[in-house]
Amino acid sequence: MRNFSERFKFIFPNVIARLSSGFHQYFHSSSDVTTPSNIRLQGLEGFLEKVGIHKGSTLMVHSSWEQLNSGNFSVKDLIDSLLKVVGSNGTLAMPAFPPYTSQVSGSVFDVCRTPSAGGLVTEAFRRYPGVVRSINLNHSVCALGPQSDFLTSEHHLSETSWDDLSPYYRLKEIDDAWVIGLGVGHRLKVATSLHCVESKLWKENSYFNKLFAEEVNYSYKAKNGHIGKHCYRKRIGQFYTPKLAKYFTPNELVEEVIDGLEIYAIKARKLINKAIKLGREGKTMYIWPIPFKRNFSKR
Repeated sequence: MRNFSERFKFIFPNVIARLSSGFHQYFHSSSDVTTPSNIRLQGLEGFLEKVGIHKGSTLMVHSSWEQLNSGNFSVKDLIDSLLKVVGSNGTLAMPAFPPYTSQVSGSVFDVCRTPSAGGLVTEAFRRYPGVVRSINLNHSVCALGPQSDFLTSEHHLSETSWDDLSPYYRLKEIDDAWVIGLGVGHRLKVATSLHCVESKLWKENSYFNKLFAEEVNYSYKAKNGHIGKHCYRKRIGQFYTPKLAKYFTPNELVEEVIDGLEIYAIKARKLINKAIKLGREGKTMYIWPIPFKRNFSKR
């Protein structure tokens, strides 16, 4: 019986994850999507300009090179284009989390050498001249621009990877910060700042508290060679983001398909503040553990 229980705890969440991914693909993927897309940089730049992103903006970019690789530009061309859009007074940021297999206690995170597992664009950006990277084994971020130090400098002090000291949460403190998705789906399928909800509420809410039952202790090597240690709470659970995306209006969450590529854009402050408010009301993207209403009481 014990072996069955342990296998159930391991297998069932994976089944839930596969089902939720399948439902997302079936119900929320446009028939106009192609793999790869036929996107050109002019199309991307035009979309960003249309939604209000301009020189001086801060962008957190989630991307899929499999979708972006239209043959019309290189990865470097894409990064250069995004930097051109935000200009010298703007900041470009991307997730740069290490491979999941290394995210265990006892690991060593080398901020200069540990590769990004967030996709080809993020790894190329990690190597881009002048880019700084946050120290966080679970969900490191790379950034370039005036806000880069503010975003990344205290990630190694976070209790969770998306709390007040994280780049994902600090986006909301910047007036013109945006979260955008290039080829990663619609309905907030990939929008890491949504994890700011459980990171903000886990100490006051019994349901979100259950998501952070484990700790990971690791060592890190900073850019200056300093060796340090960090402990963060590991997140568990499976989610289905359309449960939250439905609460954002088309003016707040702008979604389009351009030349076969799904693109979205949303202001970071709107995304994070509204999602946290919904979380306090018991409205969550999580589907496992089952979010019974009784679990959303204050601790």
